[in-house]
Amino acid sequence: MKKYTILMMMLCGVFGYSYAQDAGTPSEGSGKAAGYAPVAGDFSGAILFGRGNFLNVTAAEMTPVAGASWTVPGAAPYLNTTETNDNSISNIVGAEVRYFLMDNIALKLSGGAILRNTPARANTPGVIDANAPNSAWIPAYEAVKNDNRSDININLGGEYHFASKYSRLFPYAGLTIPFYYARRTMYDPTIIYSLEGDDFEIVDVGHRHVETIGFGAQAVTGVDYYLLEGLYFGFELKPVSYVYAYSNKIPGPGLETLQADTHTFSFFSQVFMKIGFRF
Repeated sequence: MKKYTILMMMLCGVFGYSYAQDAGTPSEGSGKAAGYAPVAGDFSGAILFGRGNFLNVTAAEMTPVAGASWTVPGAAPYLNTTETNDNSISNIVGAEVRYFLMDNIALKLSGGAILRNTPARANTPGVIDANAPNSAWIPAYEAVKNDNRSDININLGGEYHFASKYSRLFPYAGLTIPFYYARRTMYDPTIIYSLEGDDFEIVDVGHRHVETIGFGAQAVTGVDYYLLEGLYFGFELKPVSYVYAYSNKIPGPGLETLQADTHTFSFFSQVFMKIGFRF
């Protein structure tokens, strides 16, 4: 609760300052005030706050288990960007860049990416001779599992900015084309050696992959309020959204791929808060 209190105090302070500075600001018609209204050729950049905008992807846990069946999970991809609960205004979810082709028309690109890579390292068996008390013991070194993860979301679209009777307030509406990509690759290089003979067991047959791709179309509406010249605060809402997502699961090299897909429709969801700069 403390972080929300501090955030609200900061916003109230900035709003109070901007209101005092705005007293007597002359307008130039159509609600455009000098210094605040975007014009053709301007760029703006903003940080987005709200719910994470990445697809929910499970890890590629599909290794064979001794004495049990080898199963490839059939779960379809899950679009958690439209979850109904647990939205947080203090969570940074990505960034946005706009370029104004005209005073009231802008191109928009937003999104984010997370890339992780853990290289595999083979295990080393230990040496322990319980019958020789003074012998040196060599510890066993566990393998490092290969774990590669990629999460990318990109939204490309356009906006139309409407005239407003207020000098600092600029509502807009538009359309965006979202693209989501996520991939999980895992491999366990562990080799289990027998202490009684030369037998050994290979834990994993090779690299396992889960790949998820999503795309669709989304209507966007929002409003920007300029706190200062070049500094704005805003909210954005997606009144209508459709996303198609599908996943490919490969349990091992040369094995058949299991595919699953999901259609997600949402209405008046995915609310974002943003703080940005125009330059």
